[in-house]
Amino acid sequence: MCTTAVKKLGDSWFLIKTRDPVTWMQWDDEIKLFNEKGVDSLKKYIVQNPDPNADGYYGGINEKGVAIVATFVRVTQNQISYLRKPYIRLILEAETAQEAVEIIKSFNPKIGGNIFVADKNECYGIEAIPTSYYVEKVGRMGVKTNHFQHFKEKDADIVRDPSLLQWSETHYKRALELIKLAENEQDLMNILKDRKNAEKGEAICTTGAEDKCYTYSAFVFDTAEAKAYYCQGNPLEQPFELYQF
Repeated sequence: MCTTAVKKLGDSWFLIKTRDPVTWMQWDDEIKLFNEKGVDSLKKYIVQNPDPNADGYYGGINEKGVAIVATFVRVTQNQISYLRKPYIRLILEAETAQEAVEIIKSFNPKIGGNIFVADKNECYGIEAIPTSYYVEKVGRMGVKTNHFQHFKEKDADIVRDPSLLQWSETHYKRALELIKLAENEQDLMNILKDRKNAEKGEAICTTGAEDKCYTYSAFVFDTAEAKAYYCQGNPLEQPFELYQF
């Protein structure tokens, strides 16, 4: 399971995410610059699988500073995921967060999951199920994990294993506690390394000691500066590298 959070610091919205693959997903990922003539009107850094036949994209930021992070919440087995190509690449054609929301709302069938999109001025949180979107403007901060705050529907894996709801709620509460205290980029990176609740297997950053999943990568997007801090591998073991246009 993944943890996402957002916060307004100074004149910028920051978006953060851990990527915790599960058994049905490819583990490896990378950050790649997308600037294909005739395909991309804007330059984009997107976290993706290097294998073109793998499960897809996980978040990104474009040169205008529009960024997206998300977690997949699978309500039904046939639900369309934002992970699949080319959704995040299309969303990052937006020049503002509001435009990104409109692009997401235009998809038919709807994509699913918990999503944050932001530019330097504003941020939106989106909950998405196959029949509906719930969109709200975020005030100063927000957190989303693998359960909904506004829909009664539950992730299919949580339905199968109700203990996973506690896992998701533990991540949510801990991330909310930490995002309130964050004052700079390093604080945000430290959230993505957090090991509280590790004894229960419910830390934000999971390692080989846990049996459910393993945090493979983590990233922070700065919308005002249009830059990304990306850690390829577990953030307890690997550094965050800076990527700019």
